[in-house]
Formats: sequence, structure tokens, C-alpha cells
Amino acid sequence: MKRGIICIIVLLIFVFLFAGCSKTVARADGIEIKQKEVDIYMNFLKSQDTSGELTTDEEELKNLEANRIDSLIVIRLLEKYAEQNNIAVTDEEISEQMQSIIETYPSEEDFEKDLKAKGINKKFLEDEFRSYLLGIKISNIVTKDVTVTDDEVRKYYEDNKSTVFLVPVKLKASHILAMFPWITDNSEETEEGREEALEKIEMVEEKLKDGEVFEDLALQYSDDSTSAANGGDLGYISEGQMVEEFDKALFALDVGEVSGIVETQYGFHIIKVYDRQDEQIQKFDEVEEQINTYLLNSYKIREWEDFIFSLIEKVNIEYFTDVEGTLNSTDTGTEDNTDTGTEEESE
Repeated sequence: MKRGIICIIVLLIFVFLFAGCSKTVARADGIEIKQKEVDIYMNFLKSQDTSGELTTDEEELKNLEANRIDSLIVIRLLEKYAEQNNIAVTDEEISEQMQSIIETYPSEEDFEKDLKAKGINKKFLEDEFRSYLLGIKISNIVTKDVTVTDDEVRKYYEDNKSTVFLVPVKLKASHILAMFPWITDNSEETEEGREEALEKIEMVEEKLKDGEVFEDLALQYSDDSTSAANGGDLGYISEGQMVEEFDKALFALDVGEVSGIVETQYGFHIIKVYDRQDEQIQKFDEVEEQINTYLLNSYKIREWEDFIFSLIEKVNIEYFTDVEGTLNSTDTGTEDNTDTGTEEESE
């Protein structure tokens, strides 16, 4: 199994420990995963999918179930490790987490209503927090000796300074926008609306030619209310940051120059450039701390992944469903003992 998948499984830890009879879908040396646990998770996902983003493809849904089965196995292995090494999450710690969530609501009653609307209860959240905090505790212990040397930080900088730490040319720009009506009110696109926006920007252009101040005109006429309040100021912009038509017109200007009328999907613009920052490489002392943090986190993630692999490799994992996980398909060549033809019911 690829390390990236393991990392996702470990980071997306949820706990759904519900009692009741259910088919065993996987087993890892006495640890059993029930179909009901997987179903609860899938139902929870579906209940939260108010935007319709959750896939309806049967094969992709099966992959989600398979990932859930594997994540539950990993969670149980972590719980077993914690029990063997006297690592625990206290009720007080769970309570603190719960209270931090409750405080984001106007009242506890609103919190309770929201839980009910989402089809979950406090036990659900408590188990989730317990699993999350347990994972953090174990991870802190496993990665406590991970360090980054000064030489490693310097080497990363030298290897990447012409790419990662290259700051491209930036232009400080402002604009005046005559927005298409349908952008603001979601109405139908019309030629009349386009002509209305064009007439407005042409009027502004004439005022500029008559010597009126760009910033004053932006404040008075621009439909980009956010930038208009600051005289049309958009700050420093890198090439490729704006839509293509705007970008092309902007980077064709010199400092102090004002563009003609530029049409984009949003409407008609007039653009002015105030300053230019040439391409430069960030100095080592500017990014040293950033590199150290990045490398330390990377090393800790690798150490954590190796630890999870070590737990998986010690157990014999069996799947009893056509929705198979992938923990047997490790890079170490662990034999796949899956028996998809077996179905077991709990007593």
C-alpha cells in the first residue's frame, strides 16, 4: 500500500464503536470490523452531503467503504498499541474538546439541534475526539526524537532556491471595473447589459483623458466595491494570478501607465500600474525557519507512516467482503490473505 494512502487513513481518524449484531467485514488478529460500523460512516457522509459533491458512482462508493474498513483497522491497531503502552485519553480532555465546539454555537440548545439535524449525538463526537487525541498522543511519542540539522536546512535551500524560493516579477496595480449586470444579479446575459457596462467604462475613460484622478474615479465609479474603497488598489500581482485578458493587459504596461479598455468575463476594466518588483530569490535567513518547519513536519510524517506500517505488518489481515481494503498490498510484499468468499456473523 502506498504511503500517501496510509497517511490519509491515519489523518482521517473517526471512531464509530456501536454495539449490535453485524456481519464481520474484516479481521486483524482478533480485531473485528463490522459492516454496521462502515454503514454508519457512509450514512453520515451522505447526511452531510448537502451540496451534492459526494459521488454516486457505485465503484467510487465501494472505494470509500474500503478506505473506511482500512481506517477502522488502523484505529483499532492504534488503540491496542495505546492499551499495551499505557497511553490514554482522559474524560477531561474529551470534555474540553466538546466544550470548544459547544462554544461556537449561540447556545448549547443550538448545538443539540445541530447534532440532531446531522443525525449524530454527543457519543459520536466524544468517540471521534477520543480517537483523534489518542492519535496525537501516540504520534507525539513516536516522533519526539525527530530532528532537522542545520546542514539539511541549508541543503534544501541550495537545492530549491531557484524554484521554490524564486519570487516572480510583481506589479502593483489598480483598476476601475464596469461590471456586467448578470455578474451581480445572476440574470441572463444580454447585449443591452453589455452595452450599458461599455458606456460606463467609456465615460470613465473620457474623464481620465480630461485629467481627472484615477483613484477618485475608481472610488466613484468602480463596481469592484472592495478595491474601489482604496482607489481601485489590487496590491502586488504576479503574472498568471488574474484572468488571462486582465493579466495580459497588465503585464504589457510600464510603471505609471494606464491601459485602454480591457474586457474580461466580469466586465470592462481600466488598469493602472504603480510599481514593479523585479524577480528575486529570497535570502536564506528569510526562509530558514520556514524550511526548518517544513522539513521537521516531513520527517515526522515519514516516521509516523513507518510506525503505522510496523503495526500493520505484525498482523494477519483478512477481508470478508467484495469491498476489500488494501492493507495487505504493502510495499513490503506482505502476503494477501483475503478470503472474499467468507461471511461471518457475530454471535
